[in-house]
Amino acid sequence: MKALEIISKTRAYLDYLEEHVLNVQKAWKELQDKCSDMVIIYDDFNFIRLDTLVKSHDISKLGEYEFVQYRRKFFPASTEIAEPEEFAGAWDHHKNKNPHHWENWTKTEEGLFGEKCLHCVTMVLDWMAMGYKFGDTAQAYYEKNKSNIDIPADWEEFIYEIFSKVYPSCTL
Repeated sequence: MKALEIISKTRAYLDYLEEHVLNVQKAWKELQDKCSDMVIIYDDFNFIRLDTLVKSHDISKLGEYEFVQYRRKFFPASTEIAEPEEFAGAWDHHKNKNPHHWENWTKTEEGLFGEKCLHCVTMVLDWMAMGYKFGDTAQAYYEKNKSNIDIPADWEEFIYEIFSKVYPSCTL
């Protein structure tokens, strides 16, 4: 029975991960529509780079440093105990390998082609995707958590520019 339960929990985690990746793609389509006048969308070079990032979103969660650790944390079998340090290591790995997390892209040097802009957009897409899942918006998430999110002021302005286009009825 233990093996079947672990298989079932693994399937549930994969379903959750698939839903999230599909939601990031849905958010990307929404952002393309609502932010079509922004250079990050209408410039082909940036668009293709963003599209590539969206298509590989959270791929590291399928790897050896994150997969089992995330599954045990969020979809544990009844006989498993998720070790906090095991998940902490997976979370650190995830943040370090995925620049759609502010903890990553805000700490790097600006690249030759404006990578920070791309990563900032993919961060917003990630928040939008979580909003679809939990009935919230990226802006609401940011407002609730901004005291714990260390984003430079100029990038915060960029985020609010996106929010104003995606959520025109929301107040800033």
